[in-house]
Amino acid sequence: MLARLTVTALFFFTAAPLAGAATCPGNGAQPPWVASPDAISGAFFFAAGVSSLSSGPLAERLDSARQNALRSLASLIQVEVRNSLTMEQSQRQSGGAVLTESTLRTLTETSTQATLENVETVATWEDAANCQVWVRVRIAQQIVEEKKRAALARQWFTQFNEQLATAQDETQPLGARQTALEAAQDGLPRITLALIPEASSPAYYTQLLRRLDTSLGTAARELEGVRQRLAQADAQLLKAEDAPDEAAKARLRLSAIGTYRDLLRQHANGLPPLFAPGDLYLKLAEAEELRANRCGAKTYYQLALTARQLVDRSAVARQRASSLNCSAADLETARWRQYFEGRPLELLCLQRVQTALTAQTTHAVQSAQTASTTPWHKACDEVGNGFRALGADIQTRNATLPPAQTQALLQGNLPEKLGAPGQTDRPMLVVLASGKLNSRQDTSPNGSPSRAYQFEGLLWTLLWDGGKPVYTDRFQGLTGWNPVSAEMTMDVLALNVVRRWQERFGKFLNPEISP
Repeated sequence: MLARLTVTALFFFTAAPLAGAATCPGNGAQPPWVASPDAISGAFFFAAGVSSLSSGPLAERLDSARQNALRSLASLIQVEVRNSLTMEQSQRQSGGAVLTESTLRTLTETSTQATLENVETVATWEDAANCQVWVRVRIAQQIVEEKKRAALARQWFTQFNEQLATAQDETQPLGARQTALEAAQDGLPRITLALIPEASSPAYYTQLLRRLDTSLGTAARELEGVRQRLAQADAQLLKAEDAPDEAAKARLRLSAIGTYRDLLRQHANGLPPLFAPGDLYLKLAEAEELRANRCGAKTYYQLALTARQLVDRSAVARQRASSLNCSAADLETARWRQYFEGRPLELLCLQRVQTALTAQTTHAVQSAQTASTTPWHKACDEVGNGFRALGADIQTRNATLPPAQTQALLQGNLPEKLGAPGQTDRPMLVVLASGKLNSRQDTSPNGSPSRAYQFEGLLWTLLWDGGKPVYTDRFQGLTGWNPVSAEMTMDVLALNVVRRWQERFGKFLNPEISP
């Protein structure tokens, strides 16, 4: 029902037969409230309505009058609520909490409807002259205020939740998140959370906003730092054009390239609104082209084609990539350099070899020596020479890994982590040989006795980067017989293992990129 009927002063009538002109008993002189139907008096809003019918059953005329009275009361309340909300809004014009015209209208209608559920019917009067019935209703101003406060609190709470969701959304630009946070901080104090059953406590929201403020402040400082680094790198490239000699030009360009690469590693998915990965690839391509590294420039232009860009320049990247010529060998070297140049790379080369004495004819094992894990120096020397030529910062790890990691590798399993505690995100290349070294008695060409050696077991080269394996080459190997020494057998094996990995990793670095 639209209204709750609580009659405090009602007059009861008897319906008389109507013949010709309307005849009604009426109920006394016209009360003053009929002449002034709408009023605000004391602690109440009053309104009155007259029936639209002058004939028919009394109940129908009473209902008609009551409905008209409610409409008048609703109009009176709407004016008062809207004026009150407008005045409050004029005093609070910050933080994105301004009520729109649509919101004001919705709030007014919502609070008015809620208020009308508590209306009292306080008086009725029948006009004997025309048989029309008047009904007077009222509502306490306190109830109107409470319903307005409840509707306003829910509206602020809805806005607050929307602002909070935006502030927490990591896919949104930082500026939009900060604006939403400021609006939420401004709006929280005005929300009467006690009027919203599903709301959490003020302390909860206050703590949540403080944490967001701290994290977004940190992000803003980081963004500004990155902005300055980008501006500095761009300025270095421009300054290089006016440098007095080629050496000075090279230093400036390499410094700028290093900055772009660092930012690309630190923000692999981009950092809006400053850049997406494709934007940095384009900057790197242009910098490489300026220093006449056509292969490096071509590679970066091709990478830009497959990476997201804030401003799409794919057509430019495609055209420039197609205009740059370099040989397949040059392109492969450029891509190796692109991956390793200037990067710290830790090398760990291990061998665990069990020496077995084998009869020449029966190959039966006669005796065996217990294997121990030792550095495989030849493997690290070979792979280190190649990476140093690419500009990588090589560090050879003399100590072994933690026991659990070492054991997992020796058994042919990937450990959950790789490296020393706190350094699991550093690039690391592991070269591993785990097996047995067969030995047999031979006869030298001059007829004297000699011994030959053969490795048999697991060979594994593993590149670990960013806390996870990037590329592995693992296989079971069996070498030919080496007539020189066990050390020579392992040295030759190291050369072959490293060359095999380089060939295979080169193919991994050179996927086909469709223009």
